[in-house]
Amino acid sequence: MLITKQKSVRVKELKNYGSSLRPLYTIGVVIEIRVGESPDTLHKIFAETGLIARETIPFDVVSNFRGSADNKPFYSALIVHEGIAKKYEVVARDTGGFLKTRINYKPMVYPEELHLTHPAEFSRLGVEVEEWELHNYKHYFMRFISSKRYESFDMWVKREGGGKVDLDFTVIMVNLAESELREKKAPCSWYLKRLSVFEGLDLENEVRREIEVV
Repeated sequence: MLITKQKSVRVKELKNYGSSLRPLYTIGVVIEIRVGESPDTLHKIFAETGLIARETIPFDVVSNFRGSADNKPFYSALIVHEGIAKKYEVVARDTGGFLKTRINYKPMVYPEELHLTHPAEFSRLGVEVEEWELHNYKHYFMRFISSKRYESFDMWVKREGGGKVDLDFTVIMVNLAESELREKKAPCSWYLKRLSVFEGLDLENEVRREIEVV
């Protein structure tokens, strides 16, 4: 378990777009955590929890699932591969579909020489990750029913401190949101479970407590 140097959990949005009898909540939360471990170490840990996997960084065509609402890549990182610093990205290319029920996206990997290398394999292949970010936006269409349901997860991991060993720390910034929830609860719970690797910190419970006081 990782020890946090500092953490904050803040509810940035909590609105009921339904009614008191039939609520439809949109809940958004911002989480910031500072730890001593490097982005590369965190990358290995989150690959083990399943946060960094083909489920969050697809390599095959997916439907109604892209990096973010504003077209950020599924995944982006500054890496060191075979002694050379590179920018690695997995971006979503719109390939069409049925606009009322489904939109298909094809993941494209850059640089070309790494197009078969998934980020979950970086540690095994000796690829070092200096900083990274992960974005998932899942939107849901329902036939014959008006629906604006979505899940949005954005995460950035970056080293700070200016290179001074005693002052260096890694910032983990997470923005997550979910819409059309029937009750006040932690959004994106699947992601929160895979983020909970910090000693004495259950992120899903922490988020739930913050929501209850709003």
